[in-house]
Amino acid sequence: MKRFRLALMIGMMAGIAAIAAVLARNSFGDRHADGIQETPIKTADKTSPSRADSGDSEMSSDPSTAKYNKLTPEEAYVILKKGTESPFIGEYTNTKTAGTYICRRCNAPLYESDDKFQSECGWPSFDDAIEGAVDRHPDPDGLRTEIVCHHCGGHLGHVFYGERYTSKNTRHCVNSVSMRFIPQGQPLPEVIQPEK
Repeated sequence: MKRFRLALMIGMMAGIAAIAAVLARNSFGDRHADGIQETPIKTADKTSPSRADSGDSEMSSDPSTAKYNKLTPEEAYVILKKGTESPFIGEYTNTKTAGTYICRRCNAPLYESDDKFQSECGWPSFDDAIEGAVDRHPDPDGLRTEIVCHHCGGHLGHVFYGERYTSKNTRHCVNSVSMRFIPQGQPLPEVIQPEK
């Protein structure tokens, strides 16, 4: 009888641990929404120089990016190789200032601050994009929908539907390193045209 109770308790604990793992995985948005583990990168130390002026950054080795903004290795990993930055440490995760979020690679306007909301998923969340700014593609994992900059094709993150965070019932889960923030009242930089 004692063995049976012990086996039953171990089975119940294993079941609870499995359920907790699934719930934790699904509560972390972009990186864990479908159970697929990606190797996230860490965002640069907050005390380092701002990446808003990426002109002094290391250039990606991809020759097709020659006319676009220079990217750090971290930015290139996310934008060009479809990586994911670590949750809760991105530069814009908790930003509430009025302004416009633009593509870090090509300067195309992507999101307005009015559409940003706190989802507590660990990455900046928007319930809408600027019209025509973001393209959606089925993710290679077959479960999610990838979002990319319409202008240059740079990876932004993923979009999720039906979570009921806002009345639009949509969450664009975006990597901070895929964007730059331009405060309201400051001019937006010129959009960089792709090399012909």
